[in-house]
Amino acid sequence: MHADWRGWLLVGALLLVSAAPSRAERVMLGYFPTFGGLPVEQIPWDNLTHLSHAFLRVDAAGELVTTAALPNPALTADGRKAGVPVLVTVGGGVTVRGLEKVAGEEGGLEGLADRIVEVVRTGKYAGVDLDWEFPRDAATGAAHATLLEALRERLDAVTQQTERAAPYLLTATVSPSADFGQWIEAERVARSVDWLHVMAYDMSGPWSRVAAHHAPLFPSADDPQREWRSVSAALRYWETRGVPKAKLMMGVPLYGRAMPAETLQAELSERFADKHSAPTFAQIRQWAGEGWPAEWDRAARAPWLRKPPAETKSAASPLVPLDDESVDVPMIVTYDDRNSVDAKARWAREQGYRGLFFWAVHQDRMPDGEHWLLEAAGKAWPAE
Repeated sequence: MHADWRGWLLVGALLLVSAAPSRAERVMLGYFPTFGGLPVEQIPWDNLTHLSHAFLRVDAAGELVTTAALPNPALTADGRKAGVPVLVTVGGGVTVRGLEKVAGEEGGLEGLADRIVEVVRTGKYAGVDLDWEFPRDAATGAAHATLLEALRERLDAVTQQTERAAPYLLTATVSPSADFGQWIEAERVARSVDWLHVMAYDMSGPWSRVAAHHAPLFPSADDPQREWRSVSAALRYWETRGVPKAKLMMGVPLYGRAMPAETLQAELSERFADKHSAPTFAQIRQWAGEGWPAEWDRAARAPWLRKPPAETKSAASPLVPLDDESVDVPMIVTYDDRNSVDAKARWAREQGYRGLFFWAVHQDRMPDGEHWLLEAAGKAWPAE
């Protein structure tokens, strides 16, 4: 009798294990912009599970702008050969006017969805990534959700009509905080998309009061805006909005933010507003090799560089002030390196998020052809 009892316990345990929900397959998606300069044959397919081809733009009149570079059936064919689905990214920062114009027209969003799906079919893409930067009020937030619903409906219909083996994918990008995130109708959006790309970067730059990290995993101890300025806070924000972890992707920048400041958290001056830049990781590594000292913020799990001071220049006369071009402007660079990407990938995996996405794949290609940050992410979070 005791043996039978234990046997039933074993059967019950096995049933519970088999009934447990399986974890969604991890995603490593890279953005491949048409303007990045990376030849198609150099795309690091082995480091990716998905690729997003950017951008299918919307002009000010609300029309899609196709070019010789997009759509690109040859690119998507290479992706299929490599086992990497290629999505087309619609939008980008300069297309918000066109999207808002279409949103204001009766039937405009549905018509735009039809035209986008036609590009998907022409280019043989695996789905759509919507990059609307950004809905800025309740009306545009509702339009954003409506466009995603229209795309979902049409993509599913084409899947059924063509008896496609794998359903078309639908994803969307969102901002890292409530500033713009508040206007996203998160629950409607989450029902439509396979996952959301949380743009957990550009949290500091020319628009900021201080020179802070632009993509720290955790808050910097002395950051005056540490309550929201971190990757972890960005992901948590979207969780509180009702988006499941399995539909949240962490954005990882393969570039940095160079800011005219003496040190981290220093006040930024409008006088040097034109000195800001967004160098690629490859450029940042070159600066490090030239002697720019690197620092590590333990609390934030983030690196930063400091430009070494140049020789002091003096004016020809004490009565003649130096112009801005003659001044040695101090500079720091906040960025991700292999250590910080390793930390981000491990944390995202531990937390149960869907995966990582990278803007953009051309930016961390080193002189030897290796992609240091993509490779670091894959080692920290390998395929299971």
